Amino acid sequence: MITTKKIAVILGVVAVIAGGVFVTMVLQGGRSGKVSRSPERLVFAVAALLDSVPVLVAHHQGFFVQQGLDVEIKFYSAGKDALAAVRRGEADFATVADFPIMLAALDGADIRVLATISKSGRENSIVARKDSGITVPAHIRGKVVGVIPGTTSEFFLDEFLVMHGIPRSDIVVVELTPGETVNALLSKRVDAVSTWGQHAADLLKGLGDNSIRFFAQETYQMYWNIVASRNFVAGHRDTVQKVVTALDQANSSIRNNADGAKKTAMEAFRVDPAQLREVWPDYEFDLALDHTLLLTLESQARWAMKQNRTTVREVPNFQEFIYADALRRIKPAAVSVMR
Repeated sequence: MITTKKIAVILGVVAVIAGGVFVTMVLQGGRSGKVSRSPERLVFAVAALLDSVPVLVAHHQGFFVQQGLDVEIKFYSAGKDALAAVRRGEADFATVADFPIMLAALDGADIRVLATISKSGRENSIVARKDSGITVPAHIRGKVVGVIPGTTSEFFLDEFLVMHGIPRSDIVVVELTPGETVNALLSKRVDAVSTWGQHAADLLKGLGDNSIRFFAQETYQMYWNIVASRNFVAGHRDTVQKVVTALDQANSSIRNNADGAKKTAMEAFRVDPAQLREVWPDYEFDLALDHTLLLTLESQARWAMKQNRTTVREVPNFQEFIYADALRRIKPAAVSVMR
C-alpha cells in the first residue's frame, strides 16, 4: 500500500527531474544565444528576369532561412507586375526596375526602395528585323515598333530615339504585353520591339541572321531594386534588415560562385546555357543605393511629365522613397544617396 509519505517522496523526485530538464533547456538556450522561434513567413514578388537572381540565390542557398525567414517566391512577367502585387498587399517585397518605381511614385504609391541588387546597361535593347529594312538605328524611322508600356521598355525606346535624333512622331508605336513581344516580331506584326532579357534572346534565336540588336547603354543604365510598402518597412524594420542582409550574402555568393548562380538561374528561368554565358557579363550584382539612382528617377519623372503620363507637375523628392538604414548598417560605403 502506498502511503502518503511515499507519494510525497515520488512527487519530490518528479519535481527535481522536471526542474533539471528545465534548467538544462535554459542553459542550452543560453549557450546558443538563440530562442527557438518559428520562421517569419514572407511573400517575395519576383520578376522572372536575370536581374532578380540575387533573390533566387538567397532562397536556394538558405540565406533567408539563416535569417529566420520563410520566404515564398511568386514569379511575375515584369517588375511593374511584381510592384503591383506589393501595392495590392499580396506580397511583402518585390523586385522592380527604376522606371515602374518612378511611375508608382507619381501615382501616389507609398513605397520604399531598400536597395539596388543589380544593374545593367544592356538589359534593355531594340531587336529588329533586317528584312524590314533595318540594319542601322536610323532605319527605325517610319517603322512599327512594339513597346511594353509602364516599363523600362518604354523609357528605353525614347532614350534610343533621342540618342539617334529620331522624333517619336517618326515611328508607329504598338503597345504589347511582355508575353506578346516575341510573337509580334516573329510574325512581322511589328518591325522592331523595345524589350529586355530573355525576350530579346528568344527573338535573336528565332530570327537568326534576320535579326539585329541595338543598345543605348551610353544614355541609360537600369537599376534593379528591392521595394516594400512604407507601412511594412515602418512596422518590420528587423525583417527588412534580415532581408537586406540575406541579399548581401547572395550577391557575395554570386561573385564567388558564378557557376552556382548560373545554375540557379537556369533552373528557375529555363535559360539556354549558351545564351546565359553570353549575357552574364552584362549584369553587375552588388547591393547599393547610388545617388545616380535618384538622378535616374528624376530624369524619368521629367520624361513622364513631358509625355503627359501624369498630372503631377513637380518632380517628387525621391529621397523620401528611399529607406537606406538597413543597407547602411551592413555596407555604409555602398550608400551614396544623400540624407
